[in-house]
Amino acid sequence: MLRAIISYFGKLKNPKYHLSQNVSSVILFSFLWDKIWAVCRGLRLVFHFKNPKLLMLGKHVTIRGVKFLNLGQSIQIGNNVSIIAYGKKGLSIGNYAWIGAHSSIKVSFSFNEFGDHIVIGNNVGIGEYAHLGGAGGLTIGDDCIIGPYFSCHPENHNFYSEDALIRLQGVNRKGINIGKNCWIGAKVTILDGVSIGENCIIAAGAVVTKSMPSNAVLGGLPAKVIKFRSAYTTNHNLKESA
Repeated sequence: MLRAIISYFGKLKNPKYHLSQNVSSVILFSFLWDKIWAVCRGLRLVFHFKNPKLLMLGKHVTIRGVKFLNLGQSIQIGNNVSIIAYGKKGLSIGNYAWIGAHSSIKVSFSFNEFGDHIVIGNNVGIGEYAHLGGAGGLTIGDDCIIGPYFSCHPENHNFYSEDALIRLQGVNRKGINIGKNCWIGAKVTILDGVSIGENCIIAAGAVVTKSMPSNAVLGGLPAKVIKFRSAYTTNHNLKESA
């Protein structure tokens, strides 16, 4: 019964989901028990007149600005995540998205400079210790998989005057857009004004400072196009047939 329940929910997100026979019933029961408690914690949104839609909240999750929060179904949020949804367009998280523990998601960092938006698409997985800002707007397309310590900063400080403190010179904002079906490695940083095309791969530790085309493999500091996925596929197929 336990295997059937977990397999059912796994296939809602991934039709090819397969539960390993090596996983014992004890492990499955513990896993399911944790998920039940996570769903119970998610029910607190009912008191804010929100439909939690099987929201699974970890322990010690803080959410501010629930009015600005738009949630899909079956979202999982790990332990010790901080969410601030206040913003011009707020925070949207799509169906079956997953956000790792100890992450910080903030549309606005202050009421002085209200942030724009953060949109996280369907089936997006974000690793632990992510830092996502929405000052100038941040959009992450459907089906992206993202490693831990990911950071996005859609805002820059002005610094043109040498006679004034940098912190008092204001900010400029352009926004960040990440296309669908990207694989982003651990400790990747994306700076303001960057658009990343669909189906890209970004190597761990890369700092992306300019926009990149679709289907590219990126890496480095600053990041650059190493090759395109079509070239990798061709070489891989040649090796397979050799």
